[in-house]
Amino acid sequence: MNPVTSGPRAHRTPPRTRTASTDVRAALVNAAERLLEAEGPDALAVRRIALEAGVAPMGVYNHFGSKQGIVDELFQRGFDTLRDTFADIDRTDARAALVESGLRYRALALRRPRTYGVMFDRAVADYEPSPAAREHAQASFAELVALVQHGMDEGVIRADDATDAAQQMWSACHGAVSLELRGLGFVDDRDAHHRRLVETMLRGLSTPRAT
Repeated sequence: MNPVTSGPRAHRTPPRTRTASTDVRAALVNAAERLLEAEGPDALAVRRIALEAGVAPMGVYNHFGSKQGIVDELFQRGFDTLRDTFADIDRTDARAALVESGLRYRALALRRPRTYGVMFDRAVADYEPSPAAREHAQASFAELVALVQHGMDEGVIRADDATDAAQQMWSACHGAVSLELRGLGFVDDRDAHHRRLVETMLRGLSTPRAT
C-alpha cells in the first residue's frame, strides 16, 4: 500500500476545472475594452489584452483569430449598447422620446469616447468591420428609425420617410458630438446646447411642407 496515495491522511489533488470558453471570450473583450478606454487604440496589442485578462496570448487567437477579431467584437458591443439604449427609452411621450434619443447618443459617446472612435472614426488602423458587425450597427439604427416612425405616427413630426428623418437626426447629433469630443466649439454649457440642437432639429422635422 502506498502511503502517499492511500489511507486516511492521503493527499488527493482536486481535479482541475477549465474556464468556460464563453467566460474566456468575455474576459478578453472586457480587458480589451478597459485598455481601449484607459489608454487608447494603441494599447490593443494581443499580449497586452491577454495579460489584462489573465489569459495566455494564444487564447486571443483561439477565440478571435487575431487582434482585428477583438476589435470587431468591440465594434459590435458598442452598437449593441447603443441599440439597447434606444430600445429602453419610454415612448409614452413620443416627442420626449426623440429628444431623449439625442441626449442618450451623446451620453454614450462621452462615457465611452474611444469605443465611439472604433465605431465611427476607424480609430484602429487597418480595421474594417465584418459583415456581421455591420449588421449590429444597422440594428442600432433600426431602433432609431422605430423611434422616428413612432413620432410620425403620433403626429410629433411630419409624416415622411422615417429612415431619411432618422438619418438627419443621426447626422446632426453625430456632428455635434464629434466636435465636442475633439474639443471644438465655443459654447459654455454643452448639455444645454445639445438639448437645444435636438429640439431645433425636431422643430424642423415637424414643419409642414411648403405648398
